[in-house]
Amino acid sequence: MPKKKNAPEEFSFEEALGRLEDIVQKLEGDELTLEEALEFFRTGVELAGVCSGKLTAVQQEVQKIVEDSKGEFALRPLDLSES
Repeated sequence: MPKKKNAPEEFSFEEALGRLEDIVQKLEGDELTLEEALEFFRTGVELAGVCSGKLTAVQQEVQKIVEDSKGEFALRPLDLSES
């Protein structure tokens, strides 16, 4: 039986983002008490941090293959300003 994921840092990016979207919908409604809203807000901040961290990690790993002047291929970090 798979272990249930409770800690936000255990979530995949997609799981964390989905839960964050759910929290935003709940916070935009008017059915929460102040205490519930605060708890959802805290969880949302934590999930946003998880998403940001995962995006940063992936961004650092993204590389592209480029051909140098000798016709050889090398890996270098992706430069998003190149178009």
